[in-house]
Amino acid sequence: MSSFLGVKEFAAFFIGGAANLAANKEKINALNVFPVPDGDTGTNMGLTMSSAVKDVPAATTISGVGAALAHGALLGARGNSGVILSQILRGFSQGVEGAEAVAAADFSRAMQKGVELAYKSVMRPVEGTILTVSRKMAEAADKAVAASDDMTVDALLELMLEAGYKALNDTPNQLAILKEAGVVDSGAAGLIAIFAGGLRAVRGEEFEMELPVSGRVEAAAPAADDKADLVNHYCTEFFIHGENIDVDAYRAKIQGMGESQVVVGNETVVKTHIHTADPGAVLSYALTLGSLHDLKIDNMKDQHRETIFTEAEKAAAAAEAAMPAPAEAAAPADEALPLCGVVAVSSGAGLDQIFTEMGAGGIVSGGQSMNPSAEDILTVVEQTAAQQVVILPNNGNIIMAANQAAGLAGKPVAVAPSKFITQGIEAMMDFDPERSAEENAAAMTEAFQAVKNAQITYAVRDSGADGQDIHAGDILGILDGKISVVEPTVREAALALLPLMLDEDTSLITLLYGEDVAEADAAALADEIAALYPEHELELHLGGQAVYYYLIAVE
Repeated sequence: MSSFLGVKEFAAFFIGGAANLAANKEKINALNVFPVPDGDTGTNMGLTMSSAVKDVPAATTISGVGAALAHGALLGARGNSGVILSQILRGFSQGVEGAEAVAAADFSRAMQKGVELAYKSVMRPVEGTILTVSRKMAEAADKAVAASDDMTVDALLELMLEAGYKALNDTPNQLAILKEAGVVDSGAAGLIAIFAGGLRAVRGEEFEMELPVSGRVEAAAPAADDKADLVNHYCTEFFIHGENIDVDAYRAKIQGMGESQVVVGNETVVKTHIHTADPGAVLSYALTLGSLHDLKIDNMKDQHRETIFTEAEKAAAAAEAAMPAPAEAAAPADEALPLCGVVAVSSGAGLDQIFTEMGAGGIVSGGQSMNPSAEDILTVVEQTAAQQVVILPNNGNIIMAANQAAGLAGKPVAVAPSKFITQGIEAMMDFDPERSAEENAAAMTEAFQAVKNAQITYAVRDSGADGQDIHAGDILGILDGKISVVEPTVREAALALLPLMLDEDTSLITLLYGEDVAEADAAALADEIAALYPEHELELHLGGQAVYYYLIAVE
């Protein structure tokens, strides 16, 4: 084999990887720790990879292949694993930019860049996941090319896969939840499937084959702490317009100046969002790189917006966060529109109606069994008739895609990181269209902290999770993300779960029944609960959601 990959071979690597991932999708899905019918890792990574490679065959240069991958993955990313994968592919795009062919050293450099961006995409990286395995593969590649000047790319891939399998099999030793379930990380298994298929495609071999690992699960990195750190209480946003801006160096410089940092752009336009205790320090450094535009600082302690730019300056600023093939920049805000709108992820006619009646301007169809892509969310954000937008992802596995969509939007967008539909409904109670997106996101996030959230669903596979012995068909009561009740019937699960949620400070129980629950059965359960807990007010609504028989909120 040649020491280099040409355009055709480089494209074949990713197309073959996508095909092998698709071939192993259900096996990867079946390895998740949680035995519920959810937006599984194999499905999310498979859809992300399919979006990534859809325009690759038309590319005529190495850089073109990389750009197509990055753009497709960025917009098609679904679930936490898909977002992380999209950043790895974005790193490949940057690592091979300008190359006429890809040697082993080029491939290694691209992998290093992908790992770097993947770690940056997660606020609190967790070892024992796809992040660890990708890093171990990158380290093996770096060591190999340093030791050999004439290594072929397929030989490099063999070494990377060897290191990847070893790291994959070690993931249960790094995460207790994996060891309890007796599996390894499913996101990492998906990455291995991509590289294994890619290697065979580069060699001209068949790339649909069995994944030679016995079990996996993705332990998604935890979302950021929902409670705002009031030390860094100034939410600061602006654009830098300049020349030859080193985005990575700039990002690294301001990383220690605050938290919730989002920096996207290119060498001429950079969009910055950061929560900081000293916005002056951030702005002073930014000024050394170019001119500042569309500046705003929100004091999150008192929810008072301090505007530090004129309306004329705002209208003149080019609001463009340039990333690979970005969405077009928005036109200056129409002052006749509401200042802020809400885009909510929802699944079910009843839930859609509830969010709409509470003031949501856009609904993204999706949820636990069908995680929407970043592009799905972005499309609804751009269509929402408001100057700014708050996104309610309403699912822990959609938060990263929502953040990715927010970074691509042509208008100010903030994410209130709701992990449950019931949190999203509570958040809508504190939405004010006259507040900025950042102010609303902070207030809405604070509001949903007080809600206890539960779901009643069924087990799709035998499993050991959260200390429970679970068998396929069992009815599960999940309280704030943890399987707390395992019962034979829906009624028994609901009645066993409620005592765990109620205390002397709670006064309201809300039941949202799903598409598989008859109205009469829901009413009967509500009557039984009302009789058992007469001191609590009870509300019953049609949610129409899939997967969950009931969504329960207690406050």
